[in-house]
Amino acid sequence: MSKSRLSYLFIPLLALIWGSSFILMKFGMFDASGNPIFSAAQVASIRIVLAGLVFLPLFPKLLKKLKQRTDLFFFCVTGLGGNLIPAFLFTYAEKSLDSGIAGIMNSFTPVFTLLIGFFIFRSKIVLQQVIGTLVGFAGITWLLLAGQTTKTEAQLLPALAIIIATVLYGLSLNTIKHKLQHYKPLEVATGGFSMAFLPALICFFIFDTPAIMSNHPKALQGLAAIGTLGLIGTAFAVVLFNKIIAQTSALAASSVTYFIPIVAVFLGLAFGETFVWQQFIAMIVIICGVLLINFAKPKTTN
Repeated sequence: MSKSRLSYLFIPLLALIWGSSFILMKFGMFDASGNPIFSAAQVASIRIVLAGLVFLPLFPKLLKKLKQRTDLFFFCVTGLGGNLIPAFLFTYAEKSLDSGIAGIMNSFTPVFTLLIGFFIFRSKIVLQQVIGTLVGFAGITWLLLAGQTTKTEAQLLPALAIIIATVLYGLSLNTIKHKLQHYKPLEVATGGFSMAFLPALICFFIFDTPAIMSNHPKALQGLAAIGTLGLIGTAFAVVLFNKIIAQTSALAASSVTYFIPIVAVFLGLAFGETFVWQQFIAMIVIICGVLLINFAKPKTTN
């Protein structure tokens, strides 16, 4: 089996890992009774610090292999835009949004991967992909309005946070594919997380995380969820994701996001979250838009 075909088999595994990340964020922030453990910012900083600790020892070796100094900037883009900032945006959003809804909205990543690839990296785009983008936007709008009454306005800011996160994911994906393709997946992850480590560590102390770890009676319970999120759902998953990008394409790799919401929704239901039928239909609409984008035939040049 070719490496490219093998990479496509990794996509469902990655979907299972990342699909469970949304409920793990909730478990890090709240106990079973809904009482707070760690704040959204604390969960995000612990998550990135743990992942950064995995890769930081490899960073000196990467510096010796650096092709050009501008690559450090691109590692910053992937580290901050692809990991650190979205980590804070998603935990902020999940203070008021269900984890399943967050997982569905995350599936918008391929849309922004396409748009950023077209406008910034001059990737080609075809009519079917434009239609898929419009379908995806319609699905997101429906999702935000489905089953909501007085809560709609209160959920707009959290929803906007996730949309911004998916924009940053799209930028990171294109940066990896177009600017860092000469590095191995492990090296890309090492560069990105090493760049994100120091800001995350500063946030770790600014938000008084050690005090919660020492004094909160449910701190170990929260740390177990965040540790799983940071080491498996972030460090391991990002290496696997970068490997898929390297052996396929940024857009194909981002297709993992239409499996993620399915996992996120069913886990949310298993742990007591509720969904109305309109939200399920909206999820299908979004996934259809993503499928249109990913399965469009590229333009041929004569």
